[in-house]
Amino acid sequence: MLPTESSQLRRIEGITILGPDFFATDQDGKPLSPIAVIFPKWLLLVMGRGIHAELVVMGGEALRAWLLETEKRDPTAEEEEEIYENVVSLLVRDSIVLIRSYPDDMKRVFAADELLQRLLPKERIQFTGVHIPEVREQLRRRGENWRFSPPPRSAKEICQDIRASRVQVKTGTTYFQNAQSGERFLTYEEFIRIRPLLRQAPGEALVRLKEIDYLSRLVNDQEVSELSFFIPAKKRLMTNLLEDLTLVLENAESRQDVERAEDFFDHFAMSFAEAAGDELTVDGEKHTTWQTTMFCRLYDLDEELVEERTLGLSPEFHLNVRWLPGAQLGGNEVAFEAKAEPRVRSLITCFLQAWPGIVSINIGRVESSLTERDRTGEEREVYLVVLSLPQGGEEIRLLRLMKWDVIHRLKQGFPLSQAISDTIRYRDYVVDRLRATAALEIPILSYSAIEFTEEVQEIGQIPVFFFDRRYVAGMVSDKIPLHYYAKPGFVIRLARLLGAAAAASMVLGRANYRRGDLFFDDGDEVIQLNAEKLPERLIISETTGSFTNSTTPISGLLPQCLSHLAVHLKKARDRGISREDLKTAVAVFAEALKAEIERMQSLLSDQSVALQSLFDGHTSEPGSLRERWKSMMDRLAATDTAEVQRDVFSSPHLAEFMSP
Repeated sequence: MLPTESSQLRRIEGITILGPDFFATDQDGKPLSPIAVIFPKWLLLVMGRGIHAELVVMGGEALRAWLLETEKRDPTAEEEEEIYENVVSLLVRDSIVLIRSYPDDMKRVFAADELLQRLLPKERIQFTGVHIPEVREQLRRRGENWRFSPPPRSAKEICQDIRASRVQVKTGTTYFQNAQSGERFLTYEEFIRIRPLLRQAPGEALVRLKEIDYLSRLVNDQEVSELSFFIPAKKRLMTNLLEDLTLVLENAESRQDVERAEDFFDHFAMSFAEAAGDELTVDGEKHTTWQTTMFCRLYDLDEELVEERTLGLSPEFHLNVRWLPGAQLGGNEVAFEAKAEPRVRSLITCFLQAWPGIVSINIGRVESSLTERDRTGEEREVYLVVLSLPQGGEEIRLLRLMKWDVIHRLKQGFPLSQAISDTIRYRDYVVDRLRATAALEIPILSYSAIEFTEEVQEIGQIPVFFFDRRYVAGMVSDKIPLHYYAKPGFVIRLARLLGAAAAASMVLGRANYRRGDLFFDDGDEVIQLNAEKLPERLIISETTGSFTNSTTPISGLLPQCLSHLAVHLKKARDRGISREDLKTAVAVFAEALKAEIERMQSLLSDQSVALQSLFDGHTSEPGSLRERWKSMMDRLAATDTAEVQRDVFSSPHLAEFMSP
């Protein structure tokens, strides 16, 4: 323990501190301790300005002085080396202290963390090194994803941040600016807007291009570029053509000179587009990849190192998961974080019972809905759970709170006893829908129910129900990155999978109970690709809305499916796919649709008694599950698949793709 007689030294919670407090500021409001170093073995913390190396020297001098005072000697060579090998660097940012991670010696880093927790709440101490796999792995294994993940925003907040970042300099060109670093970003779509000005207003085109060229070669006082081109993190774009372009345009005196300038422009634009890729060439907050990448640029994040991406999750999860304080596991002991929410504690307890021996558990709440469906009145919560398994590897689970739960029913004015009983009946109804889907051998995921009780203020104990399933890697069909559509054969293989999925949605009567819209191709169909990045398999991840529409003939539901198919065909056409391939895609969709309905009809024929009597144990009043199931089976048996196939080819939704 170091002495504290010096006016510069003080001791708090057994730690000797040299320098100002963590968040102290000078008279101008600037931090007095933007950096710090800590010596875990010696219980010494040194804070101040300058560089870390200077603070390490100050710490070393304090340790030598202590040895001279207490033991009347200088440190040995071994002790001197140990002093400098024991240090951990810290950064102070607003109200957070960041610990610099050392992937080869995380034991030292965690020792520093334990000391800092004597001085600060745990949630105010975070780790750097999210880009280092070894660091991510060790934090994940401690159940502490929440201590290095960038905080997510809702989709609305992200859009607002992006819109608020739009700036202009001296011309009409609009950039997106990182407020912290000052760096501006130029998108391909904004750049290409200059193209018609080369003829219509060459003077305006020239000043815009000169501004872009000038800013792209400047570095500001924070040593970042004044202007960067909006392309993926690892891509590079050569800009020498820009200078040539401005020179040609500046000296243009004839039509031929303008045409030459256009050639230079087109060559650079082509390079820009190739570097950006399809996902970043079209501006818009509704494009998930564009939105995520722009948000990362505005907040100095590498989109490739977002935790949700490193876990292999699809883009709709990126920056959309708030990792929550949970628990650290050690042998048979569970140490819950002080800030762990009661619901998180209950979920962890349930998983520890269902998955004995897991090494760690991390739970994150999905902040924004993964689909664009109307969720009015629903008590929706979605969680991601990452389990580190004892034999190595990870299991990722997706949990959904039952949308019409006890709280929902209490808000509707029902008494508590009825709210609970109705909720239990609805849970059983969802289980029955899953049972019906399995009976028709439709490819869906396996679900299990999680149930626990929760104390609600002024109400008391209520049951809480979640449905738990394995997360499956893949792309949801309505969020396929645009560049895939340019691949030969992609849309044809996709159409075949969508044809079978459309049959499942129509036979199950999956519809919105408010408006009657069919649930199809809007977030529940997961597409998995083969080694050639072509659609190989489709999994229906949810059976939302099943049994809602049990009476409308298949021919009456079909147009809604075909309108979705048309969207995919347009995306493929816009990326150069031939008319013949688009017509083939329509044909394979119709073929797969017909084949899947006929497969279920054959199943109904072979197992008529078993399927028809699936819900005979239920009541048979009008609108009951039993009656709706009977109606659905009658509808399936009566469907003329040849007529359905003809309806596909004659649909006005697909006419533009079927004409010669």
